[in-house]
Amino acid sequence: MLEQKQLLSQVKSNQSLVSAKLNTPGPIKNNYYLADFFQKGLNIFLQGMKVDYRLLWDVATGSEAFLIVAGEAKDIKKIAIEFEDSNEFGRLFDIDVLVVDNGVIRPLSRQEFAQPERKCLMCDKPAKVCARSRTHSVEAMQAYINKLINKNLEILWN
Repeated sequence: MLEQKQLLSQVKSNQSLVSAKLNTPGPIKNNYYLADFFQKGLNIFLQGMKVDYRLLWDVATGSEAFLIVAGEAKDIKKIAIEFEDSNEFGRLFDIDVLVVDNGVIRPLSRQEFAQPERKCLMCDKPAKVCARSRTHSVEAMQAYINKLINKNLEILWN
């Protein structure tokens, strides 16, 4: 949170602060395979954007990026929603565009753009519902994610 506050103080007009990480269930949040997938997927998301600052964390809780990119927050959030929803591997990403409202840092929500909440990777229910009720086992989710990444290797590694 301190990093977000410090980075937001550096954001100029027509720039936005983006936070990106992976949605990975279970105890293993990071390894070479996941870190490489994160970096390659993030690069696809950033295609065509001007990145003015990039801070990457590669920690046990998973890879995370803080980026200051050129563009208005609402426009960048629309791009993030499109990325998350338009391809299978984008569904594994959690990309937030952070803004300050009355001194409080918050991410722009999908609801602000009349977008439905994110769906579960494995079924059509809202992801929060499945996560809360643990509808799918960690093992089943990890197997699904591995299959999804392997299926998209050609896109990601080109």
